[in-house]
Amino acid sequence: MVPMKHQDGYIHTPFPQQLVIEVTAACNQRCIFCGRSYMERPKKTMPRSLFEKIVQEVAHESPYTEIWPAFMGESMLLGNKLFDQIRYAKEIGCQKITLNTNGTRINERTVPHLIECGIDRLIVSCDAHTAATHALVRPKTRSNGEGLEEIYRGVLLLLRTLHKRNLRRPLIEMQFSVFDENEHEAEAFCRFWLDQGAIVKIRPKLHWSGTVADGGSPACSHGRKPCLWALETAAIHWNGNVVMCAVDCEGKYVAGNIEIQTVKEIWNGPLRWIRELHIRHRFNELPEICRKCPDWGVKKARAYFPDTFWEAEYEGYLRQGRIFLQQHYWREAGPALRQSSAALH
Repeated sequence: MVPMKHQDGYIHTPFPQQLVIEVTAACNQRCIFCGRSYMERPKKTMPRSLFEKIVQEVAHESPYTEIWPAFMGESMLLGNKLFDQIRYAKEIGCQKITLNTNGTRINERTVPHLIECGIDRLIVSCDAHTAATHALVRPKTRSNGEGLEEIYRGVLLLLRTLHKRNLRRPLIEMQFSVFDENEHEAEAFCRFWLDQGAIVKIRPKLHWSGTVADGGSPACSHGRKPCLWALETAAIHWNGNVVMCAVDCEGKYVAGNIEIQTVKEIWNGPLRWIRELHIRHRFNELPEICRKCPDWGVKKARAYFPDTFWEAEYEGYLRQGRIFLQQHYWREAGPALRQSSAALH
């Protein structure tokens, strides 16, 4: 099957460009902006056999599909089990693996595993630059030593180790999702991590298809366009349910189940119908969760780079094997950030 281009320039790909796999729905934080904090479905862990079935299909059908072994949980809570799963995916031929973590498990013990297991990109989402703000926006589920200071210490150790060993992978990306409670720290966060040699992503607030209150950001208020979440991404819950997209945290629309179907069958069946409605701008015919979702306009984020070398590395990784040509991130930067570094977009 080859990509089919619509008359407006959108493409039906034979396989998702990104595949989000919920290896666990367990988490050690209860973030105020995260759909998981309001999620009612069971929060369990995916069986290893199901994960292997999924990545075997990716390796066979579309090796450059970007695998995200995380959805509505903190994957690093699985410890060595996670690293073993990632190694397995790499060994059988999966070429792109991105891990998104809250950073609370990055430490002296896990840094060697993060470097050696085969991850290509590590996104650390902490959304704050002071301990007080971090405690506000990312509350812990129990009393422990997983505050911002520990997260920063772990990431800095990882960056130093990569530099010492002259390694280019994994790419280290510090992510800051902007909302009212933390927006005053975004610039300081960006400057600090650029100085440490990390890539920085500033992301608009997600509302998890309306799960989180106060939805409807300015980017989503008018002029709706086809959603890149729907066009590029498939998401699989721990029980094998393939849902509407990567922001359907509750699973309000289930397109199929990997226990009895393949990713390719579901992607070219019910999910193709969803994509076609987007492409034809027939938004009022979409399932309710998609029809009312405000997140179609916030998939892209602003990425900043410590220098042109890491910009090229990052962009090269994103484009590797991709069919879609739309930029994954915005290039413009605010004046204050532009003055802080010549390498900022």
